[in-house]
Amino acid sequence: MTKSIQQPDTAPRYHKIDHIALAVNDLEAAITLFRDQLGFVLTGRRHISGKTTGMLSAEMQHGDLMFVLCQGTEPQSQVSRLIENHGVGVAHIALRVDDAHAAAKHLRERGLAFDTNVIEGQGLRQTFSKRDEVTGLSFEFIERSGEVGFQDASVNELFAQLERSGAY
Repeated sequence: MTKSIQQPDTAPRYHKIDHIALAVNDLEAAITLFRDQLGFVLTGRRHISGKTTGMLSAEMQHGDLMFVLCQGTEPQSQVSRLIENHGVGVAHIALRVDDAHAAAKHLRERGLAFDTNVIEGQGLRQTFSKRDEVTGLSFEFIERSGEVGFQDASVNELFAQLERSGAY
């Protein structure tokens, strides 16, 4: 028998895991694993350059499942530092919410710290929590209103905010 779990009134409504971002040492090898062995489709690639560092990424999709694979372009990049400090693996888990601003407000009131402000994009709003020292996890709270993928402008703004905050 399945029991219904009552959620606290103040908790944001999480619809689903939107995607999981993975920090990898070798983007091409990770793409090969996801595409050739797991059967995912490569739906997008990016080369992001911040003021001082950069990142390569690939979006891998299988039905409703999405993984974003990320590799730093130099030792000082955010992704390279993340791997140095925490190892390869989960960079963040993105949770789909109705309202990114409201979710961030509620979660801040509950004591969750953030690395970014809400990033506004066309059909997309997102914000990122600080990495939790106990679990090693960082969360993205993402609101979608038409955009199914990611936008270069939003990814560039995320990268810029993380660079400014010194995150990772």
